[in-house]
Order: sequence, then C-alpha cells, then structure tokens
Amino acid sequence: MDVKELKQIINKGESPFVDFSKCTTELTESVFQSICSFLNKEGGTLIVGVHDYGKIVGVAEIFIDNMLRKFANTLAEDFTPSLDLKPEMVEINGKKLLYIAVPEGEEIYRYKNKVYDRIGSEVCDITYSYNLVENVFLRKQNESSEKIICPFLRMSELDETAFRTMRKHIADLNPGHPWLSLTNEEFLHLNGFWGKDPLSKKEGFVLATVLLFGKEETLQNYTPVTYRTDAVFRKLSYDEFSSPASEYPEGRYDDRDLIFSNLIDAYARLMKFVQRNLPVRVLSRGNTSVDIREKLFGEIITNLLIHREYAHKYPCRLLIFSDRVITENGIRFSSGEKKTFAGLGIQRSNPLIAGVFQEMGWIDEPGSGKNNILRYAPFYDKSYEVKVEVQHAERFVFSLSYGNEQGLDDLSLLSSGAAPRTPPAALRTPGEWPVYASRLADACPSIDISYVEKAESVLEACVKPLPIQDMMRIAKQSNRTRFRKNIIHPLLEEGLLAMRIPTKPSSPLQKYFTTEKGKTLL
Repeated sequence: MDVKELKQIINKGESPFVDFSKCTTELTESVFQSICSFLNKEGGTLIVGVHDYGKIVGVAEIFIDNMLRKFANTLAEDFTPSLDLKPEMVEINGKKLLYIAVPEGEEIYRYKNKVYDRIGSEVCDITYSYNLVENVFLRKQNESSEKIICPFLRMSELDETAFRTMRKHIADLNPGHPWLSLTNEEFLHLNGFWGKDPLSKKEGFVLATVLLFGKEETLQNYTPVTYRTDAVFRKLSYDEFSSPASEYPEGRYDDRDLIFSNLIDAYARLMKFVQRNLPVRVLSRGNTSVDIREKLFGEIITNLLIHREYAHKYPCRLLIFSDRVITENGIRFSSGEKKTFAGLGIQRSNPLIAGVFQEMGWIDEPGSGKNNILRYAPFYDKSYEVKVEVQHAERFVFSLSYGNEQGLDDLSLLSSGAAPRTPPAALRTPGEWPVYASRLADACPSIDISYVEKAESVLEACVKPLPIQDMMRIAKQSNRTRFRKNIIHPLLEEGLLAMRIPTKPSSPLQKYFTTEKGKTLL
C-alpha cells in the first residue's frame, strides 16, 4: 500500500467501504465484526491504528506479533467458512498501521456464529433478522431467483390466456416464428423453463414459468406474500405530496390498480394505467407516426418488471404524479448504496423473462432500456430529469421528472438516433455517471456493459501505472480471473490500456497504464 494513497483514504474518513479501528495493543471484537460485514457486502478496507474521526494513533510495536497471531487464529477458528487474509504493515509519520484489504465473499460469512452486514458505514448484527440475512443470500447467488426449481408445478396451474397473448404478439412481429408451432409444454421445455437443482437433484419448471404464465392463485402459492404490482396515480406534484404540510395522506389517490396477476397481464394493465393518467404524445412526419408515451413508458415498465428480484419481499410500485413518475422494486445489488442511471437496464436479473419480452416486441434487447429511455424522454418533455437510487442496497428507485414543457418535435432526430443519450449536463447531479461512460461502451464493444463503470475507473486510475492488485481494489473486484476477463482484456484489445512489460504478462512486476488513446477517451 502506497503511503500517500493511504493518507488520502484516511483523510476522506470512514465510508461503506472504509473502516477505522483505534486498537493499539490488541484486536477487539469490532475488528472481526467489521471484516465479517465487508465479506458479506462488497468488500472494503480496514485500517487498524486510526481513530474513528481519522486521527492516526498507530499500534504499539511490541504487541504487533501477538496481534498478527490472534488475527490469523481468529480467521481460521471463529469464521465460518474460515478464510486467510494478510494484513500489511504501513508506517506513517513514525506510527505503524495495519492495512487489511477485505474482498467481497462469495458466500455468507459468520463470525462466532453471527452474521454481520453493513448498512452505510455501520456494522450491524443481522443474525436474527430473517429478511436481512435473506438479502445477503440473494446478493451472493450466482443466478437470479427466476431459476428456482418448482418441482410440484403442473401445466394445469398455468394460464392459457397468457400463452395466447404471447403468441399473438410474436405472430404480429414474425408470423413464421418457431415458437408458434410448439405446444405450451414444448415451448417451456425447449426454452430453459425446465431445470434441475444441482443440490437437491429435483427437477421441474423454474419460477420464471410461474411469473410469466401462472394463474393468480399459482403466483400466490409460489411467490412471497408481497408479490404484487401496485400502480397509483395522484393529481398533485411529488413535492406537494411529500411536503410535511401536505393534507394528502398516503392512502389517498385518484386512481389505483393493484395487480396480482402474471407479468404478461401485469404489463398490459400497467400500460393501460399509463394511458389513463399521463398525457398522450404522438409525433408524426408524413406517413410515419410514433407514440412517444407508449415507447417511453413501455421501456420504464419493462425495466420495472424484468429487473425485479422476485424472491424479495418488496412489491413493485408504479407511482404517477403531475410532474414525476417513480418506480420501485426489490433487487439483488452489490455496488454500494447509490447507483447512477448508468446501471439501469444492465442488471440482467431475469434473462428468461427478458427473452420472452424481447420476442414479444416489448423490449429491443436485454440492457437496451437505459438508452431507449434517454432516447425518448426529451421528445416527451425537454425539461426531463432522470435519477436512480438504491435504498439500503435492496430497493431500486427510478424517477423521471418533467416540467410539463413541450418535448422535441423533430421526428428525424429520433429516427437518426441523434436524440440525446444522456441527461443534459445541467440536470446531472454531482457524482452522476460521466458522459464518456457511454463513449467507453462504444469504443470498447467487447466489454460487457455492466463493467463499463468499473473499466472507466481503472482507466482513470492507470494514468499513473498500477499493479493489478491496486486496479482490482479501485474497481472493487475480488476475483482476479474475472477481473482480467471482463475488464483488463477488453481494454488491452482496444488499445486503451497497455502493459509495462508486454513480453511477460504474468510478471509479478507487471503494471498497467492508460494509453494516449485511453486518455483521449477520458
């Protein structure tokens, strides 16, 4: 760890990813609780020998050996599963500190049979909170809950109307589509809706089958009790409703649709709800006309439904005010407490559901929602503003606000793709994703869009040559193989990043630096 960089970390203070411990002679329980919380969240940095408010006190040199022995023994004996971390000794102004880099764990970790998580900068014991422990489990899953096996689900529990609706939309787009000639059961078996649990060895239809095609009573049997989609319209502005002096109670609304049905039916009902409560906006040019309201809010609704974590206890909500549309849904999330609009549409939480929506023409392709929302929004209202937020690392909130101004009316801008792809600079809040994030995706097409922000942070940092371990820490990645595959290799292939020792890629002295091409992009 570079001393100058460590000083910068300390000066910035504690955060969700940085924790201080003032231990000087022995390691206390709080040190190991903090490590456990980092493992269960997204990893982080623990610095021993620093007060909570950033004053460097150092650790007593005569106790260092005992502290290191206790550290190794505790990680081996009191953590489940056990782990091996190597503290690094760093000296600042004659005072010795222990620097501990903690990766994100691939499973739930326990310290002395207790589960710790981070909420903001705080370490929380969540052992006896079922919902919070389940959220950690959801974050650690490699696959979304749509792949959960439902071994007792039968075809008779599915809704024939949903299958007919799917086929009608597909036939309108492609009368020769191969799905049209399949029976319902053939379609499910041939398209990934039948699976086998690797642990229990049980076979059956997966949860996505229920979500897309289940009858209402089937959905209630196979999903959490909070499974529903709640659409609410209020005629006043969001600020008026949120004001402490508001006389408009939470339970009062001007229109509402409480939806317990499958996603195919839910999409149709949400679109009808939008049509009832939002002004129409149709652009025409010659024989061409585009329903901007349908295009824009169709994207917002599909993002709401596709990216929801359906094992989560949070319901979906669509809230419409006179100046704002807000959507909320539970998610599996592992990138801090806040996220910018760059993350919308790239979580790819439910690929089976997204695939059916795509064939029906409700989305262009998985991951396209962000760009399409930004494409259509200025045509609906020029004063639009897009914001997203992740609350407590488990609820995703999307907001589209507008000032009831006339939108762009030149349809040629839309058809040529010349419409703005990012929010106007004046509307982006501090910390919002930089404009060049989308440029990086264009300049490096081989990179998965979900890694664009991390690759961008690597390029920024590598203006000064860095070893791979520093790059991983900056990008908050713990798996070196995955980091090389998803970030380093695409940047090297496009000439945005280069190696100091290109003839020895795996050299322990290897460092990477941003090329002139990469600097130009930034």
